[in-house]
Amino acid sequence: MKATEEDILPLQITHALNNHARKSIRWCTPSLDNVSSRVANPYESDTSVSYQLLGFPSEPSGIFKKAYDAAAIAYGADRTLFSVNGSTGSNFTVLRALSKQIPNLRVLAQRNVHKSIVAACEDYSINLMFIPPRIDNKLQIFLPNTINEILRALQRSTPQVLLITNPTYEGLTLDLSSLIKIVRKRYPNLIIFIEEAWGAHLHFSKKLPISAMQAGADICVQSTHKQGGALQQAGMIHWKTDRINSELLIDSYRNLSTTSPSYTLLASLDAAREMMVDRGSKVIDHIFDIGSKLSKEISRIPKFKLITKVEIKRQNPSVYDCDGTKIIVDITETGLSGYQIAQELEEQQVIVEAYNEYSLLFLIPFRSTVHDVKQTVKAMRRIKVNYDNKIISRLSLKIPRNISRILEVGDVAKLLPNQIEKVPLVKAYGRISAENITPYPPGIPTTIKGEEFTPEIIKYYLALKKYPNLHILANDKSLETVLVVK
Repeated sequence: MKATEEDILPLQITHALNNHARKSIRWCTPSLDNVSSRVANPYESDTSVSYQLLGFPSEPSGIFKKAYDAAAIAYGADRTLFSVNGSTGSNFTVLRALSKQIPNLRVLAQRNVHKSIVAACEDYSINLMFIPPRIDNKLQIFLPNTINEILRALQRSTPQVLLITNPTYEGLTLDLSSLIKIVRKRYPNLIIFIEEAWGAHLHFSKKLPISAMQAGADICVQSTHKQGGALQQAGMIHWKTDRINSELLIDSYRNLSTTSPSYTLLASLDAAREMMVDRGSKVIDHIFDIGSKLSKEISRIPKFKLITKVEIKRQNPSVYDCDGTKIIVDITETGLSGYQIAQELEEQQVIVEAYNEYSLLFLIPFRSTVHDVKQTVKAMRRIKVNYDNKIISRLSLKIPRNISRILEVGDVAKLLPNQIEKVPLVKAYGRISAENITPYPPGIPTTIKGEEFTPEIIKYYLALKKYPNLHILANDKSLETVLVVK
């Protein structure tokens, strides 16, 4: 029987992406450059690892070893590996290797860790401990911890690995060089692991905060697709060989990497390295210029308040530096939430990187233009006009601060199914969470296994679930129910 035209479904993802590429203005990842080297035809060029002439990425050998060596030199490392599963895959690779290198591993991390850190520590029986979080009350974003807060936590917990998220999602950094110098004197054998997902570009401009490798870290992971010029999902692992066992790390990489990697993604990492070495400083100058124009125009729109580097440092002493390629906009005076504004902008083909109840985050990608600035400002002005003089109902969302830890992550991971139960969220007061709950973006868990469901947290979730354009990674994504320890 011959199919009719109605029977033939369109290629949903392909059509959506083509439409997105033609029409949208993107202030988000990936940050790609229009003139970088690239594979001419991904479909024609896609090949199997059976093509021995190329070598093999997990050995590493052939052209891949050459590419890794070139990247290590470019990013100031002793060794480098390419990842085709972003920082998520890289975090698993690094933590698995460290757990093999150091038995009964203890890791001290900041509370704004990515969900992959928590999952990897659970899988590899790593004792994960946290530094109490710093949060900007007004903007509701995580801040860097102070050096003294980190040193006090180190003294209390005596870990073998210190894991720092630097920069934060919003591009805020601590004084990484000073922290590492102090830690090296007091704890010479401590491994310093920097989750630098948002800092793949830092190494290539003096206008940006210092990179992890420049500051003297032992190992870091980067999502090179975010702001480093590679395709989405592509990342790198960089390390110094003094404290990191390279054989264990490569073995971990070999065991966790797919045996059928995308050579197109790997090629985009090599192209990103080439671009940053040859033109990185000029490209970053360009996005600073575009960012300056966008900032100036947004600041002229009533009720949209630009958060300047000077202001955020003055209000938050723990912030040492800021990545100027990101723009934070305070939208509290508009009467709207960031969720609402982001949705309105998307309907006008303008995509922002992130949003919450009180702010928007614009990431300036390499290919952004003055035209993008003009169209974005027009869209934001339309939103202001459409909502002026209207009564807007707003929710009051505050990231929970005082999160009580009752059981360690590893203890909860060992529980049997009959020791866990599902209860309604509204009846979870005082119960111990048996799951991680992660609003996305940005992928930072609000609740981590072993933490208590406090009234503050439950109130937060009840408000959060009212936003339709927010993704919540949980056992029950509607958050009607949650998993708790019996």
